[in-house]
Amino acid sequence: SVLVTGANSLWTNSGEFKVGFSGSSNSLVISNGGTVVNSAGYIGFTNTASNNSVLVTDGGTWTNSSSLTIGDSGSGNSLVISNGGTVASGTGYIGFTNIASNNSVLVTGEGSAWNGSIILVGLSGSSNSLVISDGGTVANGNGVIGADESSSNNSVLVTDGGTWTNSGELYVGGFGSGNSLVISNGGTVASGIGYIGFTNTASNNSVLVTGEGSAWNGSSIAVGLYSSGNSLVISNGGTVAAAGDVFVGIFGSSNSVMISNGGEFFVGTNLVISALGAESSNNSVSISGGSLTVTNG
Repeated sequence: SVLVTGANSLWTNSGEFKVGFSGSSNSLVISNGGTVVNSAGYIGFTNTASNNSVLVTDGGTWTNSSSLTIGDSGSGNSLVISNGGTVASGTGYIGFTNIASNNSVLVTGEGSAWNGSIILVGLSGSSNSLVISDGGTVANGNGVIGADESSSNNSVLVTDGGTWTNSGELYVGGFGSGNSLVISNGGTVASGIGYIGFTNTASNNSVLVTGEGSAWNGSSIAVGLYSSGNSLVISNGGTVAAAGDVFVGIFGSSNSVMISNGGEFFVGTNLVISALGAESSNNSVSISGGSLTVTNG
């Protein structure tokens, strides 16, 4: 274990920094104004590197001038950013290879932040997770949950006032299946174009927006692009707003939007269901105690 704590406490690495190269249960804590600086950072590097952890808390700072990977080939590795801790990186990966599973990141508490260029929750790995809660923030360009065909059952939860800002596009299921985004209890997500199921291998991906104050604001949204069985559910006072078009099924089947129990869906221009081809079938939008507003009808 390594502890870097206190104002002006600094560990600078001119190259890469790995917490758990091949070993397990190793830890780094950065706290109370301490700082760690390096190029690329890794938590759990090889397939035997499991249950390694980094905690950045109480004003601690971890700066990765290049990428940051939580679980390159290892599993069960974790990063926790809490109580005003901050992490900066280039591209951030949670579960890099197809054997990297059950790796996690938690960003929690006011002032706690992870700022990266791109965030991928499950590049090739499965069952990896990101949780943003209690006023924590994550900001990046593109965000991807389940990037490759092998990346399934990856998840992001934004809850209790947490915020995820994607200045670029957001993919829930790039090529992968069974990936999910849940926005609850006043959590908020912002994005450019949002895709729920991007390619023909990206099936059964889902987004749930639920609870008063919970919101997803995007430029446009596509539920099922060349893919099937993807869903968007807006319920219990949650809101989704798309400034542009919303598509439900583009060369894809059995994709759905469900608005219920006070959920609200605002579509800035057009709502298109089952577009472009006979393969687009059984796509649907249902409303039960919620509301749908479409500017162009």
